[in-house]
Amino acid sequence: MIQKLFFLFLLFVANLSALEYDETILELEAKLFPKMILLSDGIKKESDTLSIYIIAQEVDNKSAEYFKTLILSNYPKKISGKKIEVSIKEFVAFKTKPDAIIVLDYDGEKLTEIANWANTHKVISLAYDPYYMSYGLLASLYIGKATKPYLNSAVIKKYDFSFNPYLLKLSKFY
Repeated sequence: MIQKLFFLFLLFVANLSALEYDETILELEAKLFPKMILLSDGIKKESDTLSIYIIAQEVDNKSAEYFKTLILSNYPKKISGKKIEVSIKEFVAFKTKPDAIIVLDYDGEKLTEIANWANTHKVISLAYDPYYMSYGLLASLYIGKATKPYLNSAVIKKYDFSFNPYLLKLSKFY
């Protein structure tokens, strides 16, 4: 009997932590990340789609699905004439290149690998947590008294990313 109760307790705790991401932050990022992506000069103007991969581990699939739903509900038709396509994937060196990746939670070694792949392939990498920019991811959101884009100036310079001057003026640099 005690074993059954312990097992039920573990299931209950696992379900409580199933969505471990702050919903307010996810909502803000779902609204702002697609706009930030479009302010990159590397986005193909002639393409009619904006492809985004949410990079998540299997344990974070519930949060990734929620995040995907938020993005698509914020932009149900198009943004700047582009239809948004969002896919959830675990990281591998992808053969097809998306316009951007949004990284949820990974360990440091894997974050460095993701950032290196994205930067060498000129894919915009956005981090759920600004701390992950220390591993080489390109952008995130600063949430304080005001919400501002965070850009990794070292990555911008090293890999020659370019953005609309408006975004550069608004941003805080990491």
